[in-house]
Amino acid sequence: MDLLELEQRFGTQRKCEEFLKAKRWPDGVTCPKCGTKRPYWIRTVRLWHCRGCGHRFSLTSGTIFHRSRTPLRKWFIAIYLMCTAKKGAPAKQLERTLGVTYKTAWRMSHQIRQAMKHADFDNKLAGIVEADDAYVGGKRSGGKRGRGAPGKTIVVGLKEQNGALKAVVVPDLKADTLKAVLDSSVRLDAEMLCTDELKSYGKAAKDYAHEQVKHSETYVNGNVHTMGGRELLVPVQAGRDKGLPPGLVQAPASVPRRVRVPVQQPEEPGHLRGGAGRV
Repeated sequence: MDLLELEQRFGTQRKCEEFLKAKRWPDGVTCPKCGTKRPYWIRTVRLWHCRGCGHRFSLTSGTIFHRSRTPLRKWFIAIYLMCTAKKGAPAKQLERTLGVTYKTAWRMSHQIRQAMKHADFDNKLAGIVEADDAYVGGKRSGGKRGRGAPGKTIVVGLKEQNGALKAVVVPDLKADTLKAVLDSSVRLDAEMLCTDELKSYGKAAKDYAHEQVKHSETYVNGNVHTMGGRELLVPVQAGRDKGLPPGLVQAPASVPRRVRVPVQQPEEPGHLRGGAGRV
C-alpha cells in the first residue's frame, strides 16, 4: 500500500471507524465482557450498552486507540509510517508529520510498538541465538567511550538467526544480570548462544551451548557471530529521539517502570450504531 491508496481508503474519520468496526466485529457488534450480541447505541454518551450485563463500551475500548482524542486517521498514518520505514518512525518525525505534540507522538509510537508484538513475543528464543550489548544515550563530552560510558542506558539485544528478536534494558553487564536476561529470554536447549568475549557472558551462559567470538581478532568465526544482535541495537543506539526509545523490554526487577503519559476521554461520532439498537 502506498500513500495514495492509504489516503483513498482511510482519508476520513468515518472511513477509519467503519474499517475498525468491521475488523473488530465482522459478525456484528459484540460485548467484550460477556459476548452478548446486538447491544444498543446511546447517542448522548456515544457508547454501546450491553443488553446482557449492562457493560458500556466504545469502538476503541480495549485497543491502543482507547481514550485518545487523536483522530483515527492520524493513528492510521502513524501505523503506516512505522510499518513501512526501514528503521521505524521516531516520535519527532510523527510530531512533524501528524501535527501533534511530542508527548502525543511519543505515546502513539509506544502504543503502536506494543501492538506490533507477536503473540509469541514472550516466548523464549531458540535455535542459534546471538546476543550483544550497547550503551544508549545522548552525546557526552569527555569520559570513557564504549563499555562503561557514564550517564548512558545499557541495552542487551538478543536475536534468533532468521527469527525473533528482543531488546532488554539492564542496569549493568555483570554476570548475574546477564544470567537473569538469558534465563528469561533464551531456552536452555537452544542450539547455540553466540556472544563476544566479555567475561560476564562466559559466566552467565554456563548452562548453554555457548560460543564466543573474539572481536579483537575477528567479527565472524564460521557460524559464530553477534551481527544479528548488533544490527538490532544499531537503530536503537543511533536513535533520533532524545532518551531511551519506548518499547524496549525491561530486565527482571532491575529498572524503574516506564513513564505513563496521561490520556484523555474518547470522543466518537454518533453514526456508529450496532445491530437494531435504539438511538
